[in-house]
Amino acid sequence: MKFFASIFLLFSMPITAQNIDAKLQEAKDYLVVNPAQSLQLLNVITDFKTLTVPQQINWYIIAMRASVPTGNTTLLIDSIDAVFSHYQHPKFIENLTTITSALGIWLRKNNYLDDAQASFECSYKHAKNDRHKLILTNSLALLARQLDNLEKAKALYTQAKKLAKKAQQKNILAIIENNQGMIALEEGLIEKAEQHFRTALIGYQNIDKRSGQISAGLNLLFIFVIQNNQVNFERLYEPTYNLTTAFPNETKKALLFWLNMRFLQLQGKQLTKNDHKQLKTNYLLIEDKKLKTLINRYIAPHFNFKVVKERYEKQKFSRLWFKHVQSCDWKK
Repeated sequence: MKFFASIFLLFSMPITAQNIDAKLQEAKDYLVVNPAQSLQLLNVITDFKTLTVPQQINWYIIAMRASVPTGNTTLLIDSIDAVFSHYQHPKFIENLTTITSALGIWLRKNNYLDDAQASFECSYKHAKNDRHKLILTNSLALLARQLDNLEKAKALYTQAKKLAKKAQQKNILAIIENNQGMIALEEGLIEKAEQHFRTALIGYQNIDKRSGQISAGLNLLFIFVIQNNQVNFERLYEPTYNLTTAFPNETKKALLFWLNMRFLQLQGKQLTKNDHKQLKTNYLLIEDKKLKTLINRYIAPHFNFKVVKERYEKQKFSRLWFKHVQSCDWKK
């Protein structure tokens, strides 16, 4: 199948059938600490025909979960497409919340906003516990922000934060703090945004979540270039650079390049033609509409960077299997 070409690396090592479950579990164990390693472990499994259907579904789910923090949107939708061929299987239904949540994330990132809402609502309907509901509340808040409904987003984050504190969900608390910081930055509340990002970074460091440390670290660097805070930028740049360059997420690397170029400019660097060319190249790697808006507002004008206004029209998702998400009538 053509699908597998986008998933498996060219050079992979064979694995015996009896070790597949162990390898899948190992890949799952790395999801929080190092999702890039999860993908490498999945790629060890080359003979997909030897996997049982539950093992295949498990493979797809781990691939989905790893593809979100690593920014691999192609792998994300390919895995979703593949797993929906088993939409009636008990293993699929058992993991319905995870699958439809991942689908909602892909739909949101690709501007299928109404369909993302339907997917998240279906996911919430079948959520098995409060932790899942917290994660989905965060996703719904992100969607509200993308729909420019900041008041709804803030209300959802406030609600989720109370529940996360009560349940001592450290990972979710860090996610919420980071996202609240983005809203504050969007509203021009720089000091408030900094407080949120600092809290998020500490939270991610406490649970050793690298993707979170990168996100919060980059957001703090964004604040520091706005403030022209040389000392804080230099302190945070190296650890953030080391994490970001070792992580397979091109959007994060592109943002880091932009932030560093602005910092160097603040230190007196005169930008060359090649610098401007690299800025343009990296700008195109940034897919997030809201992030681009912040760059256009706070950084691009200092480079005399000509921003081409992009039109983001709502799209309609047309996969045949999506009707099952819209009806969301799986039995609990």
